[in-house]
Order: sequence, then structure tokens, then C-alpha cells
Amino acid sequence: MADRVPLYYVEVPRPWKPEPAEYLPGEGWFQGGHRRRVKKPHYHFVWPKDGKRGGTMGRWKDILGNKGPDIHVTISADKNDYMYNRQRKDRWAGWSIFDDEERPDGSLKYKPSWVRPFRQPGKRYDFHTRKYGSPTYASWTGVRWQPEPNEGIKYPSALRNYEGKWYEGVWD
Repeated sequence: MADRVPLYYVEVPRPWKPEPAEYLPGEGWFQGGHRRRVKKPHYHFVWPKDGKRGGTMGRWKDILGNKGPDIHVTISADKNDYMYNRQRKDRWAGWSIFDDEERPDGSLKYKPSWVRPFRQPGKRYDFHTRKYGSPTYASWTGVRWQPEPNEGIKYPSALRNYEGKWYEGVWD
């Protein structure tokens, strides 16, 4: 059988790829509108970036200084889908009240037993202090940093306050 050859190519923003399978609680795994049989889901450790100190050494400095986001566990049907199923920033930061995306993410609905002693309930990530804590009126609930490398930049280009309002910085 001869290989099929396209007549021509057209420019597209991104090549087509099927959407990964999504888990719907109480229903199971679905892909392309069809129920998918998954015998063993895949669990992944995901270390999200908050935009500041994105390099390897900067992230290790964050660990030693007890700063930056926590490592999370996600679940997916295929082992290569972990990037699609990772938690969104508002979810891992504890500010899911501002999460406006409709698609489900692969965050676990329960905390593994080895996580429970370390994170108290009700703690949220403050992008200003870069630590988890009780929310205050001065908490930053989201930030947009300058592109890497941004080690010398002390203030983000935009920030979201406690009420969910975005503010963009204006410089001379």
C-alpha cells in the first residue's frame, strides 16, 4: 500500500492533536466525547512556577528559603498527559474562587496522607511574600512577571489584589 501524500500544506497556528482524556468525578475518563477504559491512572509530581526565580538554581534557593509553590500530585489517563492535567495556578495557590476556566484539571480531590501534616487547611499562596499563609487584605492573589531572566526585578508587571482586581504597573 502506497503512503498517502497530502496535496498541499496550509499554515496553521498549531498542528492538530487530540485532546487528552479528562476525568469527570463519579463518571470516569472521557476523550473526544467517548468513555475511555483506563485500568491504571498515572500519578505525577508537578512543581509549578510562580513566575519569579524560574531557573533551576533559583528554585533550589526557594526550597532552602521555604518560599515558592509546593509540589503537587496530579492524575492522568496517559503518562504523557501530565502537562495538560496539571493544576492551574489559581487552584494550586488556593485562590480557586478566581479560576474562570471550565475544563477540569487533574488535581486530586483528596490530599495524600504524607501531605496532610504539612499544610494546614485554609492556607493560600501569597504571591507577594511567596509563601502559604492566611489571606489578608494586602495579599497578592496573582502576578505576571517580566520574562526570564528576571532575577533583579523586584516588582511584577501586573498583580491581582485580594478582591480579584488586576493592576498593571506603569513606569516612566
